[in-house]
Amino acid sequence: MILKYRQKKEKTLVKSMTGFGMGEAEISGVTSITEIKTVNNRYCDIKVKMPVQSLDILQRIENIIQERINRGTVSVLIKIEDGNDRISEIRLNEDLLTSYLQSLYRLKEAARLEEDINLEAILRCREIFEFVKKEEDEGKWESIKSSLNKALDLLVQSREEEGNRLMEDILKSASRMVIIIKEIEKDKPENLKEFQEKLIERIKQLTQNISLDKGRLEMEVAFLAQKSDITEEITRLKSHISQLKRISKTVKPIGKKLEFYTQEMGREINTMGAKSVGQSISQKVIKLKNELEKIKEQSRNIE
Repeated sequence: MILKYRQKKEKTLVKSMTGFGMGEAEISGVTSITEIKTVNNRYCDIKVKMPVQSLDILQRIENIIQERINRGTVSVLIKIEDGNDRISEIRLNEDLLTSYLQSLYRLKEAARLEEDINLEAILRCREIFEFVKKEEDEGKWESIKSSLNKALDLLVQSREEEGNRLMEDILKSASRMVIIIKEIEKDKPENLKEFQEKLIERIKQLTQNISLDKGRLEMEVAFLAQKSDITEEITRLKSHISQLKRISKTVKPIGKKLEFYTQEMGREINTMGAKSVGQSISQKVIKLKNELEKIKEQSRNIE
């Protein structure tokens, strides 16, 4: 049981950039529901929708998210039900009241009315009163913070689970690449021999009526064959694959490093393809490119 637990812990190092989480909390009569979803983005872009108009609370929310999310577009939706949300003050808009009374008096004179302007007539204009609701931002914040953290817990968990699946596919492709590279290394001597034979034959065809020094010809062929050697490319490609496997075990975000190594792997594979003459190696280079494309596709979702 201990061994299984440790294996599970090791898997939760890589995170996907896509995920979802929802949390609910009730504190001091304030109920808040927070939904968070994330999608791919090169940077951390946070978008928050909530009924509370407070820059301070917005900043606190962003700070908490940035502590746990490094990359991705983060969409946050917060709903609040406040049992204490009641009118705490009624304010009289005196300017509006004055304008209203003046209009009534002008109306009375213009219509030549005899009725007096009384309180009942004034109260019909409800706009002269402002009903102010009691603001309890700090009380709301405690509820928001609790539901936010619950949602983040589930979000991070879903990102870790997805990240594990993505990294598992990436490492499978990397292992298949290692097997293909070993096959290429076996074919390399035969590929070099084939290249030399084709080159000599081609030179003979182009110089049928020209006398050539055999020793000189063999030196030139050997030099050109050396330029077609893919040993260095294979060594660097194997090194990049080893680095890719190594960073998969780190706790830090690896998405940008994966992007770098896949670009470097692509360069080495393209050079191998350009240098290879033999059909056998050329076909294996195509297989390497296919596996690399799979790695790139999955890497785009890694944080």
